[in-house]
Amino acid sequence: MCVNWLKTYLDFGRSSLLRTDLPSVSLLQKSPSSPVSCHATGFYPDRATLIWRKDGEELHEDVDHGEILPNHDGSFQMSVDLKLSSVTPEDWSRYDCVFHLSGVKDDIVTKLDKAEIRTNWNKPGIRSDGGNSETDVTIPVVVAVVVLALVLIGVIGFVIYKKKKWFMDKSDTWTSSSANTFSSVNWKSIGHRSFKT
Repeated sequence: MCVNWLKTYLDFGRSSLLRTDLPSVSLLQKSPSSPVSCHATGFYPDRATLIWRKDGEELHEDVDHGEILPNHDGSFQMSVDLKLSSVTPEDWSRYDCVFHLSGVKDDIVTKLDKAEIRTNWNKPGIRSDGGNSETDVTIPVVVAVVVLALVLIGVIGFVIYKKKKWFMDKSDTWTSSSANTFSSVNWKSIGHRSFKT
């Protein structure tokens, strides 16, 4: 019984240790002037290499290697950037990104092709110069709302001021007429009637 249990766990351990998962490889670019990133994700184990080649030869200049990072599911990801400043559009077909996983015979080769590059700068709301047209629209809208709020506050303040002034004018009229009425009362005659004994 103990031997069977040990064999089961040994087989399970062997299958997980010998497991190999190939990645999905994508070409990514943030803006037209930024490097093209070759990104591999979902591979296992973490013994892998990712390189850029030109005419089949590994490139070392204008290349920035990222480190291998874990994914939430136990697989791994990595990327390598190619600076395009020295690459002419005619030469793009001479470049490729190569992913090699230790223990796997075939490499995954991805050609540098403008049509294959995933970007966010041709999406709605993103300008080709790297700016965000949604932000460009938002700023004037916010300014207009603030100006409208200030005008509204000014109008409300003016109305309150006018009403307060109107009440003050009426109050002054009432006070002066009351004072006249108050002073015209014959207090002696009132006093004599009230305090007669």
